Amino acid sequence: MNDNLRMIIGVALVVLILILWQVFFPPRRPAPVAPAPSVQDTTATTSIDSVIPVATITRTVLPSPETIITLENRLLRAELTSIGAALKSCSLKTYHVQIVPEGEHLLGNLELENLPLVDVTTTDSSATFTYELNQGRVRKTWTVGPDYVFHIKISTSAPGTVLTFDARAGTPVTEQNFKEDIANFHFYARNNGKVHQIAVPALRKKPFIGTADWVGLKSKYFFLALVAENGMRFDSARAEALNDGRAGFVAPVTVTDNTTRFLVYAGPIEYNRLRRFGLGFEGVVSLGWLKPVALGILYLLRLFYQLARNWGVAIILFSVLMKGIFYPLSRTQIRQMRQLQLLQPKIEELKKKYKDDPQMLNQETMRLYQLYKVNPLSGCLPLLVQMPVFFALYTVLRNFIELRGAGFILWLKDLSQPDTLFGHIPAGVPLIGGFAIGLLPILMGVSFIAQNLITTTDRRNWAMTIIFPLFITAIFLNLSSGLQLYWFVYNMLSIGESLIATKGGKLWQKKQKSPNLGGS
Repeated sequence: MNDNLRMIIGVALVVLILILWQVFFPPRRPAPVAPAPSVQDTTATTSIDSVIPVATITRTVLPSPETIITLENRLLRAELTSIGAALKSCSLKTYHVQIVPEGEHLLGNLELENLPLVDVTTTDSSATFTYELNQGRVRKTWTVGPDYVFHIKISTSAPGTVLTFDARAGTPVTEQNFKEDIANFHFYARNNGKVHQIAVPALRKKPFIGTADWVGLKSKYFFLALVAENGMRFDSARAEALNDGRAGFVAPVTVTDNTTRFLVYAGPIEYNRLRRFGLGFEGVVSLGWLKPVALGILYLLRLFYQLARNWGVAIILFSVLMKGIFYPLSRTQIRQMRQLQLLQPKIEELKKKYKDDPQMLNQETMRLYQLYKVNPLSGCLPLLVQMPVFFALYTVLRNFIELRGAGFILWLKDLSQPDTLFGHIPAGVPLIGGFAIGLLPILMGVSFIAQNLITTTDRRNWAMTIIFPLFITAIFLNLSSGLQLYWFVYNMLSIGESLIATKGGKLWQKKQKSPNLGGS
């Protein structure tokens, strides 16, 4: 197998990777950007309202001024409004983001918005809003927990009352990269133990209507969930796409007892934290068939972070570990490639000798491989073995909130985003228009070329030496800088390994002689 054929096989493998990438990480086109509808506008335009009587939706101005209560713990700070007993704001302190869109309310009850407010009582961790019903009174109590959790208790003297939780405003975009964040917005609902995930484009085609014991909204890094406790369920919960590509929902529930309880999670998408609820929340972390590998990588990165206190250093240590794990395979690959290159003159002799007898040429070539213990396909094995690790690492670096905003050195402020030190390629450039241009992917490409120059004996094979690394570099331009850092470090370790291996290759070339080719 000559270098050109190996290049063809390499390109084919990259194409295969791209195809698999599209299958497991399909691109999602963001919806056209439009101003987020206000609650009043949503009332007038969205068909979510069609499942609720109009009289319960119309928000009127209360005769008494709005009362705002603040609840706080070490992780979040929330403002509650007396209008529907809703969240007016919810700030996550660690991440400096807001879960409630500006000027909107979340998880208030539509039926309470028009009722007279009788009383508001507060403690250090709770706020109770009391409203007057025709048949009695209804009390809604918010209690902030020790984590990203709220507990809601609704007490009423009129069992059978229907109360509708309102999250039509949706959760806001929190990331600077609007398109990437909006592409990750999903609605979730669990029914009979099965978690349903619905992307916004699917909601645009067909709104969700169904019974659920919890419903939730997901952005790239944050999750808002409303859970009905003690066997209660939301009747005819409905979710739809908003005009700007986000999602919103309403969740009616019939209060059958004097007291009904709910749980609200408003916080980061952290796999272990979500799993502890035992409600299937961890299903919002989309890992697919790579889940065990991705969780293993995340565990190792956290371990290295605990040692180094820097995510960039953690990725470097992970690269060293992976190089050690794959060393036996890569060592065999380098030796086999080197030996194949050293056999090229002998193979060329066979081609001249048996140019009119392809069958004999094939037999004698295989005999030559057997004589020198060379496997032409062995060079592909390490790449195939590393593919799951590559895809899983991509998922971890791109989606896990632990790496959101994690800086490394100078210009690398967020390892979950591409390196943009030199800006972006003009949008009109075919295939790579708009891609980021950074120092890391350039260094990675240079390291690829350097490694090829070390391991390639035929300097005429410029395509394999130069073009293929440039092709790989173009692919990496728009990937996360953490992934670029990993591959650059891995390449540098491979260069050191190749330098050692080439010395062995020269020794092998001197000692190995074939006195008889082709049986003559």
